[in-house]
Amino acid sequence: MKKTFYSFLVVVIISIIVKVSINQPASNNCIEFPNVCNIEQTCVIQNSTEYSCSRIAEIPISYHQVSVNTHENGVKSYQYDVTFINNSKNKLKNVRISTECNLYLKDGITSFWNVDRFPNGDLIIKEDQIIYPNQMYSFGFILKNEITPTTLKLKAIEIIQ
Repeated sequence: MKKTFYSFLVVVIISIIVKVSINQPASNNCIEFPNVCNIEQTCVIQNSTEYSCSRIAEIPISYHQVSVNTHENGVKSYQYDVTFINNSKNKLKNVRISTECNLYLKDGITSFWNVDRFPNGDLIIKEDQIIYPNQMYSFGFILKNEITPTTLKLKAIEIIQ
């Protein structure tokens, strides 16, 4: 009887913990949870504590295909250079870029440079990198397939003082 009661009590406590955690908002921290912003918005963090989802138009991301190579097995690879331009008056870091399509890298981790990649496919500019006003930051990758226009989007940025 006691064993059944304690088992029931443990199940109730675990259920309450799960229920409370599910009912909590994901977070107002859109850097850790950038999907809380809708598709037209960018997560912006200021002063390490203030988070908001905003429309950002002044920070363009451009990319272009540099080369196409055909390998012995007939498979093609496509090299892209990406440029991020800080046209704002702020210093930026933790720039996170999402892709609307899968970037099938040619050789895994060796197929991109000057950027890191999250397991979900998002790209993030190197953690220690600060991009000053009017400064460009470039990175690139080599893919097994071509990408279509408008596949890179600014997902999150941190404004620093």
